[in-house]
Amino acid sequence: MKNNEIEFAAIIVARLSSTRLPQKNILPIVGKPMVQLLIERVSTSKNINKVIIATSDLPSDDPLQDVADNIGIPCYRGPLDNIMERIILTADKFKILNIVEILGDNPLVHSDIIDDVIDLYKKNDCDYAANITNEYGNTGKNLLKFSVGLRVQVYKTEVAKRYREYPEWITEHKHPTSFIFENQSDFRLAFLEAKGKWSFMNRPHLNFAVNYEKNFSLVKKIFEANYNNCSNFPLNEVYDQLDRDINLYSLLGAEKISDSF
Repeated sequence: MKNNEIEFAAIIVARLSSTRLPQKNILPIVGKPMVQLLIERVSTSKNINKVIIATSDLPSDDPLQDVADNIGIPCYRGPLDNIMERIILTADKFKILNIVEILGDNPLVHSDIIDDVIDLYKKNDCDYAANITNEYGNTGKNLLKFSVGLRVQVYKTEVAKRYREYPEWITEHKHPTSFIFENQSDFRLAFLEAKGKWSFMNRPHLNFAVNYEKNFSLVKKIFEANYNNCSNFPLNEVYDQLDRDINLYSLLGAEKISDSF
């Protein structure tokens, strides 16, 4: 690795033009923009060398630039719709060898998951690693899955650039990395399962992503209950809070949660 290269950098993918919950990434929780709380948690990772916000070059995303400037981290501005191209341009700008992709509307991601996924990635010398969720469809269908909204994806920048070889996967309905995990014969993959110390998170039907007002209300309640004790509060406290107040389950995901939690 050259002196000016970064081995692992967290790229926080965010935009403010969401139609379901506009400006969700900067909505305030405990007096701070939601994305800033995520960055605080990510920054405690022992394996992350830099944290960067990757947003669009549209004026509507200027407030994300302001958040980055205020807390002293870089913000890369790129194309709105071609998310993988934006990620690649960010990686090239900062000479990042391995991308740690985290979605800006997943504010509960914990640094320990990041570190465990990176450790798995390095141990297996693979092209892509993640903590597995239901977002992978039939991929790893027999593996113990994490809840949605807590995913960490790690992949080589050089592998990301191969997305252009798979034009059929470049649609608004697929995640930018789908071309990797849906073509397992072309790439080396490894998945962290929700077992061992993560077994309490083997509740794959739960979705903590902030896409709707009710999801934001849930995350706000979680941070208000736990943040003052530790900004990087452990996730078992989140699940314990849900089990103490089962009414909170109705705030998860896009639809009403069934009674089978």
